Amino acid sequence: MYTQESIRDARAAFPRGLEQPGGSLRFGLDALLLAAFAARHCEERRARLSRATPQALSLSVAELGCGCGAALLGLALRCPEARGLGLEREENLLEAARRNARELGLEQSLLFRAADLAVPLPELDGTRDMVLANPPYGLPGQGRASPSLLRERALRDADALGVFCRAAARLLRHHGHFFCIFEARSLPRLCAAFEEARLGLRRIIPVRPHSHSPATRLLAQTRKGAAPEPRLEAPLTLHRQQPGRAARTTPLWTARALAFCPWLAAATT
Repeated sequence: MYTQESIRDARAAFPRGLEQPGGSLRFGLDALLLAAFAARHCEERRARLSRATPQALSLSVAELGCGCGAALLGLALRCPEARGLGLEREENLLEAARRNARELGLEQSLLFRAADLAVPLPELDGTRDMVLANPPYGLPGQGRASPSLLRERALRDADALGVFCRAAARLLRHHGHFFCIFEARSLPRLCAAFEEARLGLRRIIPVRPHSHSPATRLLAQTRKGAAPEPRLEAPLTLHRQQPGRAARTTPLWTARALAFCPWLAAATT
């Protein structure tokens, strides 16, 4: 049984302690950065609507391919006005997400259900203010295949990006926002998927390991039914330079990275 004390401790430790089934693709920095990116939008919106009633502030959110729930849980911790739905095809991951939500005291605001994103869910069409996703960006034949079917399905899928973008467009209300994280070298593929789903690109934050490194990830925000008006923000640099062996074993986060996503420190302790 979860107590107020255990919930407080779990929230303080987040994301440490999240249950992740064996054989599945374990969540990583991508999920945490995605949650922080979407949370920043919620916080900007809250500041604009500072005099609004709690009902007016409420946000309906969905995460596609939520896994054990890390990104959606993080968003709900930062943005209590969010009411979330996690969609996932793997039952063991769904059960882990539900247990994680209970441990964090979020079971009243977050629900999780089984779904194949390629199959429309008409009862959910046009019901979400925000959708977030961390789609697989590997393509079949790229890299070494994982011996775990769960991991392989989460890593590589030829049409995953298109499926995720189309699902987001179906779920979103008119002018709702879609947030995702994707590999930087696949920017043309990402833009093509947005265009095909009629998701107008509004904001991109490149993410790079060090100040002298090229970006490896892109955080992207789009708006349903809106024309593309992309704003390219300054790169988010994750690590400071650290000489010697420690640079390879202990991440040294930049101040901006920790301000953007405070969970990074807990994720590596």
